[in-house]
Amino acid sequence: FLPVLLFEAAINLHVKHLRENAKPIALFAIPGVILASLAVGYGLNWWFGIPLAWTLVFGALVSATDPISVLALFKELKAPSRLSILVEGESLFNDGAAVVVFKILLALAITGKFSLTSAFFSFLLVSVGGLLLGALLGYVISKLTAMIDDHLIEITLSTILAYGSYIAAEHLGVSGVMAVIAAGLIYGNYGKEIGMSPNPQVMMAAFWEYAGFLMNSLVFLLIGTQVDLRQMAH
Repeated sequence: FLPVLLFEAAINLHVKHLRENAKPIALFAIPGVILASLAVGYGLNWWFGIPLAWTLVFGALVSATDPISVLALFKELKAPSRLSILVEGESLFNDGAAVVVFKILLALAITGKFSLTSAFFSFLLVSVGGLLLGALLGYVISKLTAMIDDHLIEITLSTILAYGSYIAAEHLGVSGVMAVIAAGLIYGNYGKEIGMSPNPQVMMAAFWEYAGFLMNSLVFLLIGTQVDLRQMAH
């Protein structure tokens, strides 16, 4: 699910808008996620008495929120476009931050060992490594796309890029989430500009819009199948 959801958001985010709002997006996506994880973790520990190590893991798990309902509300209320850019940009990068924080806290909960310096460098290595790998793969696929004038092959290449960047990053021990984000940003901005005519661009946008809608729908359907209404009633 993740490669499709992340790639679909990334290819539709203009680098210009991202650059103009880089500071607030970075503030919300990294310190914001960390603070949310800590707040949830310490709150659950204090309220229920669950071991702190595991409440922090849960905090990291739920700290990256999905912006779909918020963006739909902004559209309905005709809110300023910058609000949508901030929320969408933050939601894109908070996934990567949350995954890295989750892995660090999970290792802490299992091993009982924690080093702030080690955690910082691990965060840096996993995040930056994922971004660099994704950007490289996005550049390569963009160059390949420029040599082709067939919308079906171009869409296929974009799908390979979405899943290939994630799988390659996870295999190399860096963030698959960050790799997909970087690949989508490069492909959606640079790739479209150098090698995609208007018709394939329309086809590409329609395909990824539907793919994102389908995956989001399946995620919520699967969540619904796991809810036991009898337990909720008690």
